[in-house]
Order: sequence, then C-alpha cells, then structure tokens
Amino acid sequence: MPLWMEEFGKKSITAQQAANLIKSGDRIMTGNRDCRAVLRRVAARTDLKNVFYYAPIINFVPEGETIGGGLRPITSFLNSSSHQLFSEGRLDFIPSEYWHYNKTAAVGLQCNVAFIEVTRPDQNGYMSMGTCTDFVRQACRNADLVIAETNTNFPFLYGSNMIHVSEVDYIVDTDAENYLMEGPGVDEDRENEEVYRAIGGYLSELIPDEATIEVGLGRLNAASLMHLEPKRDLGVHTEVYGDILMLLTQRGMITNAKKTDHPGKAVFTQVVGTKPLFDWLDHNLGVELNSCQEVLNPGNIYRQHRMTAINNAVEVDLMGQANAEFLKGRQYSGMGGICNFASAATANLEGKSIVVLESMTKNGKFSKITPCFKPGTPVSLPRSVIEYVVTEQGIARLGGKTPAQRTRELIQVAHPKFREELTFQAREMGLL
Repeated sequence: MPLWMEEFGKKSITAQQAANLIKSGDRIMTGNRDCRAVLRRVAARTDLKNVFYYAPIINFVPEGETIGGGLRPITSFLNSSSHQLFSEGRLDFIPSEYWHYNKTAAVGLQCNVAFIEVTRPDQNGYMSMGTCTDFVRQACRNADLVIAETNTNFPFLYGSNMIHVSEVDYIVDTDAENYLMEGPGVDEDRENEEVYRAIGGYLSELIPDEATIEVGLGRLNAASLMHLEPKRDLGVHTEVYGDILMLLTQRGMITNAKKTDHPGKAVFTQVVGTKPLFDWLDHNLGVELNSCQEVLNPGNIYRQHRMTAINNAVEVDLMGQANAEFLKGRQYSGMGGICNFASAATANLEGKSIVVLESMTKNGKFSKITPCFKPGTPVSLPRSVIEYVVTEQGIARLGGKTPAQRTRELIQVAHPKFREELTFQAREMGLL
C-alpha cells in the first residue's frame, strides 16, 4: 500500500468529528466551494460562540438559529445564496478584490482554520480542488488546521490548485456531501437574440486574432460571444471559465497557441457552468486551474499577448466610470477580479479593456448610460481603465479622448430615446 493511502486512512474522520474540532473564537476561511457536510454540523453546534466563517463567495449556508449568532458568515461577493441573510443582518459584507481575499482572510480577519473542498486522491495521492481554487490553496499554508472534504462529483483539473494528502490535517470522505454546483450555461433567449447578435458583431470588431481574452461571468457576455465572427488562435486567461469558452474552443477559435504564459493551456481560477462543461474539463490537459494570486496578478495579466478584458456592468456614467456591483441602491454582488483585468488590459499596448451592457433596462424605463451614479454607489471601474463601452447601439471608443469627447461617445451608444435627455444633463453638469 502506498504511504499516501496509509496517511489518508489515518487522517480520515467523520463530518461530526471535524465539526467537533472547531472551538469558540475560531475564524474559518474557505474557498468558493463549501464543505457542506462539515458546515452543517458546525452550524448545529449551539455551544459555539464568536466563530467567524469567511467565504469570499458564499454559495451555501445551512439553516439554523446559530447562523449570524454563534456562527457568523462573512463574504466579499453577495449572490442569491446570501442576499437574504445580508438583509437580515445575519451576514457581513467586506469589500475586497478577488486577489486580495487571502490577505482579507489571513491578515484582516486572522483566520486560523481552512476548510477545502477536493476530489478524491489520484494514484499519487494528489487531490484537485475541482471547480475553484481561488485563494484557499495558498491559505492552507498559513492555517493552523486544514480540513478537507472530498466531492466525487468534482472534475479533476490540473494546475496549482492540487494538494497532496500529506498537506492536510484531516479528511472527511465517507460521509462527505457530494454535490454538483451547476451555474448558468449560455442563454439562448430568442427574445434578446437581436441584442446578443448586435453586441457580438461589435465585439468581433474589437477582438483581434491571437488575443488572450478574459470573459466576465454574465448572461450578456456569454450570449453575445455566441455570435462572435470566426477568429484565429484566441487564448484564455480569465477569472471564471464558463460554457462559452468551451464552445469557442470546440469551434476552433480558441487554441491558446499564441499566449505569452502557459501556451496551449487555458488558465483560470474558477469554473461556473453546466455538467457537460465539468465533464469536458475532467482530466483535460488543455486547461489549468490556478490560484487567484497567480491568475489575477495584474503583472501576469498585463504580460499576455493582446490581453483583451471583456466585462459586464450594471451602468456606466457619462464620465466613463462603471458600476458593476450595486443595484437599486443596494450591494448586489462584489468586485471580483474586474479591476485587475481592466487595468492590466488597458496597460497592454495591444490590449483592450471592454465593458459590455445593454443600453437600457428590460422594462425600457431607464438608460444604463446614466449622467451620474446615485449617491452611495461605488465605482467598480474608474474611467482610467475603460477603453471601450459596447451596447447593442454601437461602440463608444474612450481611449485617448477628452472628457467631452468621451461623453459624446457614450451618448451615441445609449438608446436613442434617452440621448436628448442625456445631452441636456451633460451640459447641465458641465461635461459638454
């Protein structure tokens, strides 16, 4: 029997035994995939006090009266799993960029325990973090206690996410919760196809052959890229890998052949998508799941050949700033890695920083090109790192333009029914 198998046996404990290792005052850090079997049992312990649970993106919170009391969840990216708890005051939000999560956890919150979700070991005793490594692989090196929970539904992905059995303290395997967290695929809503096709056409103008692309997670980006005109030798260096990137690879547009780093491989730190995507990624030698400290390092992004960042926004103001995280006066999501990619792509001489949004809200009542943000709205992307704004109305080319020129460009990509009012407001504000 290999030594790692003996070690695996010695370190194997039940989820309840793992939960019993947590003490009052502990500060737990985890990645964007939850150790659900262990977490359920920690939440069931009514004796615990002042235990903090930092998950940069929380996708699961067990029900129970301890949540928000003895066990206090903290996140840096709100979503459908955390909105309600946040509104009830039972969950805290800490603004943080994706590649800062490790420092937020280790220094800001002084977390001492790491929970990690992994595949079962391969023949050499290595476990993969499957669909997300983010900061938690690095965090394992700083934690006093590392508890791994296996998940047989995870694909096995290679890269710096891998961790050996010898590097963890305990492993929950026999009663682990083997969930599969599926996300959105590619929206093929016929009602919006005209918008997707128009934006896809404009993106085709902006994305050159051989570009290394980052595609921000979102319905609009993925659906629009389905209408991308044929390209040669695109590469992928992105935060989140989704179904659209698999489809473009299968169509032959993505080869990763011309990338500066890791040629021949798509690099990312998280996977969000459907089961067919997970199956395609399993043991796929053309991809790497690496830590966010590597993937989101602006210097690494900047080096990539023709780095092109494509990100969504909730709204863009007439100064060319973007809000990508605030909706209806409330924190809706978070920063993620949007600023890293936009800034690095802007600095790359052959690169481009692109923001994509529809020109108006679905009900047609409001323009998404707005004179200015409402008070209290955070600026997710400053005007200095947005070079192009794309709507179904066209391309606003902001690079190298004066404030007045930028304002005119942005008004031209607003929906026609709002342009007159936007022009009036721009003059009132002194922008024109």
